[in-house]
Amino acid sequence: MVDQNAWTPSHAGLPYPPRLPLPPRLPSVVPGILLMVAGVLGMLLALGIIMIPGVLFLLGGGGNVDAFDDFASGFILTSHILGFASLAALILGIVLTVITARKRRRIRSAAMGWRRPR
Repeated sequence: MVDQNAWTPSHAGLPYPPRLPLPPRLPSVVPGILLMVAGVLGMLLALGIIMIPGVLFLLGGGGNVDAFDDFASGFILTSHILGFASLAALILGIVLTVITARKRRRIRSAAMGWRRPR
């Protein structure tokens, strides 16, 4: 006599099939990319700020360079501070993106059972 339950699936008594395990949730690279974009835009803004005094001096037809230098020093200081902060954001964004991409690659290769990448 053949066992009737030998061919029935293990979830035959349940109203729904069991769920498969979800793949691991990968970390996002979006924060690193946003930091890189902010860094590049900040560098462009710093370049524009440092050019403002020169353009104003040329549009004004020149004149007293010593007096204009005092006016331009505030622009130069602001541009340098913004430039350094933007450069730091750009470097941090690159580092964060590379670290996250390596982490994603490790998680994906472990989930698929592949050989671990170097």
